[in-house]
Amino acid sequence: MQNPTKQLMQFVQDTTYADIPENVIALAKKHLIDCVGSALAEAAIPRSRIVQRYFDDIHTTGPCRVIGTGRKTTLDNVAFANGILAHTICFDDSGPSHPSATVVPGLLAMCEQYEISGKEALTAQVLAYDVFQRLNAVTEDAWEMRVRGWHPTGFFGTVTGAAQASKLMGLTLEQAVNAVGIAATTGGGLSQNIGSMGMGLHAGNASRNGVVAAHLAKWGFRVDPCPLEGKFGLMDALCGPGQYDISVMVEDLGKPFRLYEPGITIKPYPNCWAHHKVYDAVLQLIGRYKIKADQVESVLVDLQPDKPTYRYLEPKTDLEARYSLAYGIAVALMDGEITLKQYEESRVRDPETAKMLRKIKHAPQKRGDDINAVTIVMKDTSRYTNQVAYSKGHPQKNPMSDKEVEEKYRMLASMLLPASRVEQSFKMMQDLESVGDMHALIDSLIP
Repeated sequence: MQNPTKQLMQFVQDTTYADIPENVIALAKKHLIDCVGSALAEAAIPRSRIVQRYFDDIHTTGPCRVIGTGRKTTLDNVAFANGILAHTICFDDSGPSHPSATVVPGLLAMCEQYEISGKEALTAQVLAYDVFQRLNAVTEDAWEMRVRGWHPTGFFGTVTGAAQASKLMGLTLEQAVNAVGIAATTGGGLSQNIGSMGMGLHAGNASRNGVVAAHLAKWGFRVDPCPLEGKFGLMDALCGPGQYDISVMVEDLGKPFRLYEPGITIKPYPNCWAHHKVYDAVLQLIGRYKIKADQVESVLVDLQPDKPTYRYLEPKTDLEARYSLAYGIAVALMDGEITLKQYEESRVRDPETAKMLRKIKHAPQKRGDDINAVTIVMKDTSRYTNQVAYSKGHPQKNPMSDKEVEEKYRMLASMLLPASRVEQSFKMMQDLESVGDMHALIDSLIP
């Protein structure tokens, strides 16, 4: 009987484009568009040039191009840079954790190195999501990992990237298993870096290490054949012995594909997905009762400061603000919306924002479904309470429509690309199965 790692990779190896339902292919394109938009928006921000300066320092050149800049460098460095761009701005999807930021960057890099068709790219992308989601399921969404300091994106994403690259390169089953094993031993990422540029680094390293792992395996680099399920393997290291069920990783393979169910959330707001139920509840109250910020006495909500994705009670940077539940509530009350402009550095440091932020009070709630309830207390003593079960973007219960994702992409991509490239790139991704030469897509993603 095959071990679980081998079973999973056998499924990846055997699955073809024809095996994937049309609705799942459509979802893959939707998530590709969303992730690329997030990367292009980050490429428009000055901090993104840090990685370009690093490439200057090491004098790297190569045949592949970083999206948003056109910088030519090696395959692994492009995957690295694309991953940082995709994840830093915190507008990429959430599964939980962040699948696309570790799938799409390596995929785009591989398309420059190899002759890959749109159908081949979509097949590998769908299967990569399956790997990521199955690793999440083994650990019951990996929350305890985060609390102990492990950020799943860096670990699961590396394995995912290796599986995807193995598929695109046509590796044998034995080589693919070795690629996953190499990737598993190179994964990393600390929850301490949530809310800093280190978050992007987790996705960048995952994308690069996945590509590297597949290439090492191609040439005969060997590791232990049980990298995920072994007594001292990845899951034991992340979860602790006996704290997970590895069989979940390979049950009902392809029935359905995990991109469809449970699916992956596409974000309407540029901040931590875990906060979105509260933000939806606040915005609904604002609309329902015509609430004005100067009429608010306080807001009562469980700020969950013990969790790494919530801990910034007084954020000092835009990245910290994206992981501050209180900050998002404050700007929602002041502006009636939560968009990229609310996360400009000047806004985070604005004294009026800080004043509003102090009105958001930590009101611990019992751990359960009601933890996302929020109460707005008015100066006239009126109290308005609301709770949302499924935030906007939930893949099954409240998904973003194709039109909403299209509008999001146009908004993000236009921060960097001229209008003609925005339209060209969107159309190519929307019709990716018809694209024979993926180089043309990269052309459209460079100003």
